[in-house]
Amino acid sequence: MYSIKAVSQATGISIETLRAWERRYQVVEPRRDPNRRRSFDPADIIRLRKLREATEQGHPISKLARLSDAELADILAAGSRETHPGPGPRSLSAQIVTAAEKFRPEACDQALSMALALLPVRQVVEEVLAPALREVGERWHLGQFTTAQERIVTMSAKRQVSAVLDTYNRITNTAPVIFATLSNERHELGILMCALLTAARGIRCLYMGTELPALDLAQLAGRVQASIVVTSFALQEDLAESRGELRTLLANVSDGVAVWLGGIAATTVAAGITDTRLAVLPDFGSYERALDTIRADKA
Repeated sequence: MYSIKAVSQATGISIETLRAWERRYQVVEPRRDPNRRRSFDPADIIRLRKLREATEQGHPISKLARLSDAELADILAAGSRETHPGPGPRSLSAQIVTAAEKFRPEACDQALSMALALLPVRQVVEEVLAPALREVGERWHLGQFTTAQERIVTMSAKRQVSAVLDTYNRITNTAPVIFATLSNERHELGILMCALLTAARGIRCLYMGTELPALDLAQLAGRVQASIVVTSFALQEDLAESRGELRTLLANVSDGVAVWLGGIAATTVAAGITDTRLAVLPDFGSYERALDTIRADKA
């Protein structure tokens, strides 16, 4: 359960506005403790984020308040992707890079938190996080950023996205999708962003981080009855070892578990592997189309 202050920080809606929306429109119904303090659950946070997004698109809260979650989702799906008032995706992405440049982790957290509160998840991934991470990575490779500056951004992304995943996971009970990289693959931000896209569709995510051996990952998938394992390869230096790990995963994972493979080296690593459970999804667009297929199958 969350206090009204925590909800305000998570949604980008001021405490005064939250109180007014509750009093006038009953947009959510928080519980009250013995001292009459409001207590919100994760579902309230998700609904309030959607209401904030819809009001930013120009819809009046008086009409939105009467809508079910499904009707609200339909409005958002049909809404335009015009830039919201206030900081847009490019501005927020630039703020993240500037925060690293100036060694200000708190400013990085603030920019990313604002993006997650104001923008649809897809925009956060494709127009805020991905460009920022790409620029920071390029500057690090060129020697313009130190490792500490690069870590300011990557650790902020892990903190903020992990908090969102936790919120979504509290209100869903689907078969989990596991996210992990295999042995010797340390690049995890691609699967972290994929986990965010997945959670936003109401699918439970089990995020396990980097360098999980294939046998351990296969055993975990069986124990938690996972539907999909998502992994990625960004490096091609140890191609034989990476391909061996992928083959080991496929050989030991249960027949009903799909393996989705992303990353810039995914196509190369998967070359010659014909297992029908393996899907190579090298970009966010192909990943989202695969997610939409899952949702259509369940409809």
